[in-house]
Amino acid sequence: MSDILVKALGYNSSARIYAVTTTDALNLIGDRLSYFPSALDALGRVMSMGAIMGGTLKDEETVTIRIDGDGQIGRIIVDADAHGAIRGYAENPHCHFEYNDFRLNAKATIGSKGMITVIKDLKLKEPFIGYTPIINGEIAEDFAYYYSVSEQIPTAIALGVLVDTEGRAVVSGGFMVQLLPNTPEEIAVEIEDKIKSMPTISEMLSSGFTPEDIIKNISKDAKILSTTQLEFKCNCSKEKFAKGILSLGSKEIKDIIDEDHDCNTTCHFCGSEYHFTDEELIELYNDAKKAGK
Repeated sequence: MSDILVKALGYNSSARIYAVTTTDALNLIGDRLSYFPSALDALGRVMSMGAIMGGTLKDEETVTIRIDGDGQIGRIIVDADAHGAIRGYAENPHCHFEYNDFRLNAKATIGSKGMITVIKDLKLKEPFIGYTPIINGEIAEDFAYYYSVSEQIPTAIALGVLVDTEGRAVVSGGFMVQLLPNTPEEIAVEIEDKIKSMPTISEMLSSGFTPEDIIKNISKDAKILSTTQLEFKCNCSKEKFAKGILSLGSKEIKDIIDEDHDCNTTCHFCGSEYHFTDEELIELYNDAKKAGK
């Protein structure tokens, strides 16, 4: 099953429902950058959340999720847009924690303290930026809390990743249910009870459920609005890395030239490498001096 995002209305059009699979994109990153199982699990949860958030956007709007927890994985960043493009990386892809029963321990990986930052570029003068604290490090509850506090939307979220003994994701995905304004309390209770009675997202996906199946399980009267193909897409380039080197300033660029003569840079999102020769660094050094950096 390829990575897709399905959007629907359910419960007599009282709730928006989103369901997503991100297995292929997650394995592409994990394979390229040699992620350990716990890091893959954590990144997969956040990538699924990013894909869902991308599904709430329109046109050329984009969203960036940044998680800064006190766990060993460090910072996690995920970018997504309204057209199904997604990418993500973890600062430390080589961390791994298990419970005594060998289940992956997301809380130990991400940490139980820290901040979640959501940056939405809505093509206005300034981006929308929302902050909320990490409340338990399991990601799904943390983002349900984010929506209730930062965007005042009652939200239920489930996220999950199943990693095999070879360290690859068998499944990765999630769903989100958001109540529309003026939804009766009895429907809110019905949705809550339904979600509590369902298997975990990992169990459903690994047993063959599609995102549409999951939505129909949540709401029998669900009306599917759209299905979007998701794709890992990185917009890195040598030009962007050149701007990054330029931002270091002339003194630091001169140090690189004197000590190393050239340099290699690597994209944390996709693993692409860009080489800068001595001549290219000298040109960047001269540009930095002209700019007074």
